[in-house]
Amino acid sequence: MTDDVSDLARQAGRLGLAGDFDAAQALIDQASHLAGEDPAGRAACVIERGRLYNSAGQRDMARPLFHEAWRLAREARANALAVDAAHMIAISGTLDDAIEWTATALAYVGEHPEAEAWRAPLLHNLGWICFDAGRFEDALRLFRQAADVRRQQSQKLELRIAFYAVVRTLRALGHFEEARLLAEEIADAAEAEGDQAPYMREELAECHARLGDMDRARLSARRALAILEKDTVFVAREPRRLARLRELAG
Repeated sequence: MTDDVSDLARQAGRLGLAGDFDAAQALIDQASHLAGEDPAGRAACVIERGRLYNSAGQRDMARPLFHEAWRLAREARANALAVDAAHMIAISGTLDDAIEWTATALAYVGEHPEAEAWRAPLLHNLGWICFDAGRFEDALRLFRQAADVRRQQSQKLELRIAFYAVVRTLRALGHFEEARLLAEEIADAAEAEGDQAPYMREELAECHARLGDMDRARLSARRALAILEKDTVFVAREPRRLARLRELAG
């Protein structure tokens, strides 16, 4: 796969995330022309086109492309790309699809160590799928597995994100004291390294409130708000969470 094909595919992906689907599709057309019959190049183009359709809510058009990318990437022995395709099949389908294809992707990672970087994201993504389906025990198990991988790989930022998912799920399960203790540990460690950890402070606010300590809930909510009120993405996407934090902050 040429660098030009990769660059165009990545540019298309960024345009898709920004919502400029027409321009993104045009770039994929260019990349596909450059890729010719190269299976790795074709796989990169097909998966990005599928992502565009998926982002636009056209999953019926996206999923066949992800399956094609899975086939092409394995043919090209582009193993990380193959896992990416399997992961997109997983997140674009039903809960059963997610479970089946995450297992397929993890098995593939086990056979191809060069794709090992995908292990934690696969576990993490499936965890959120289970969480959204109300399967909190399954989600907690997956998030803890993802955190173990991040710890083994000494990925500090990613480990904090993994622990956030653990804390959020503990709270969903009603384990407020366990969630509070872990959240305080992670938030304090993050702040010692210059990370103000607003999402963990948000969780602390909720846990303190559930445990009846409204003074500490208020303090944690205010510390979270000091950061999150300035985050334009959070403000736009999470109006309920923002309103809740303001309520807890008094």
